Amino acid sequence: MVTGRFRDPRMLEDLIDVVEYYGVHVASMTGNIDLTSDDGISAARRLVDQRNSESRNTSRRVTDGKRHAAWKGGKHGGMRAFGWRKDQLRLRKREAKILQAELERIKSGVSALTLAKEWNAKGILTATGKTWRASTVKAMYLAPRMCGRVKYRGAVLRNEDGSYVRGAWEPMMSDEDYDEIVRLWRPETTTEQDTDADSDPAKAPRRPATRSRLGAKGRGYRTIYLLSPFIRCGKCQARVIGSTRRRADGVLVSIYRCPASGQGGCGGVSRKAEDIDKFVTAAVIADHRRNAMRQMKDLPPWPRAGELKALQGRIKEATRRYEAGEYRDASRYFSSLDRMEIDEAELKNGAAGVLP
Repeated sequence: MVTGRFRDPRMLEDLIDVVEYYGVHVASMTGNIDLTSDDGISAARRLVDQRNSESRNTSRRVTDGKRHAAWKGGKHGGMRAFGWRKDQLRLRKREAKILQAELERIKSGVSALTLAKEWNAKGILTATGKTWRASTVKAMYLAPRMCGRVKYRGAVLRNEDGSYVRGAWEPMMSDEDYDEIVRLWRPETTTEQDTDADSDPAKAPRRPATRSRLGAKGRGYRTIYLLSPFIRCGKCQARVIGSTRRRADGVLVSIYRCPASGQGGCGGVSRKAEDIDKFVTAAVIADHRRNAMRQMKDLPPWPRAGELKALQGRIKEATRRYEAGEYRDASRYFSSLDRMEIDEAELKNGAAGVLP
């Protein structure tokens, strides 16, 4: 086993346990680490502590630099945004023209899904070379960067006088246009959220957090359909979602369908949910029954069983001598008992297959 450059002391301690309890051979890339001796373990711990300290110092310097750059309106990380050049400061005219041309249509009620479909049909790709989805279009237009506002770690920055910190990049639209889009596409955003220095209107929740059928709580969609988080479309491999449709007789039935092309799918596959749920449920129950019928094979004897039994005998004998008053100094008994109980716990953990 060859180790990499450890910076987390917890990872090293796990590796030391593996070497101690399972006899795994560990080789260092530099050849100066020996985890089979006390001196080697001490040297490894010192080295990891040093690297951990260096890593934390570097992280702190980078974070401070980004924070200062953000407050000055400069570039503070992130990939190229659609509409801007690689320097993230100057507009890319062709892409900027596409975004700005849609502003009036958005104000008149055109949805993000419609824009995604139209752009995909025209062969327009995102900044990372992917097709558009409705969520991608909405997140892009709701980003404070579009009107020149600076966002750092989820918060839109404001100056002491309450005005927005302005970025050094060319804005894509005016504040009025941006606020209007936020009002249309985030109608639940309140005035207080719009003006709060610690909130981002583009990230405001659309509805209160609700409990899912699995007990989770969050801002996402509730999990209603049995298989909607797991199954994929057989044509495009997109994640299939649960939905409903009306039969010819007007009865509403549940279905699984592939999302439309503007939402990341192909929209060409749909199946009745009831039949699929019954089949999968029966298959899972049958698999559980097969597992329940299997007989557990006898495990091989634990090689340190004798050592544990002898240790427990010593603990019992030491307790008998203490109760009989054979110890002149009780502190000797308790210190010895404490060490033996620690060893006993480690042996029991080893017997259970759990590293201490």
